Amino acid sequence: MEDGLQDERQVDAAHKQPLFRDVNEKVRLITAAFSGSSRELVITCECASIDCADTIYLTPDAHDAVRRNPLRFIVRPGHVFPEVEYVVEEAGTYVVVEKFGAAVPIAEALAPDRDAR
Repeated sequence: MEDGLQDERQVDAAHKQPLFRDVNEKVRLITAAFSGSSRELVITCECASIDCADTIYLTPDAHDAVRRNPLRFIVRPGHVFPEVEYVVEEAGTYVVVEKFGAAVPIAEALAPDRDAR
C-alpha cells in the first residue's frame, strides 16, 4: 500500500474511533453512578467502521485497564483494521487494538481526560 494512502487511512480511523470511545466513557460513568463499579458494562464496538453498532460486554476493571492507554480501543473480533492498528489483547468477546503510525498523535489528542473524572 502506498504510504500516503496508509497515512490517510490511519488518520481517518483515528478520528472515527474516539467518537465511540467518548460515548463508551460516558456509559462507564453513568453505570458507575447508578450501580457501582461491579456491574458489567455494555459498550459499543470502537472499531473504525462508522456503520458498526455492535455491543461488547466487559467489566468496569477491564474497561479501565484499556483506557489507561490512549492508543487502545475495544473492538469485536473480526473488526480489526490491520492497516491502522494491531491486536494487543484477545479477551473472547472482544479484542483490544492499539493504533500506530499517523493515527498516534490524533488518538492521543482526542483521548478523554481521565483525571477530570
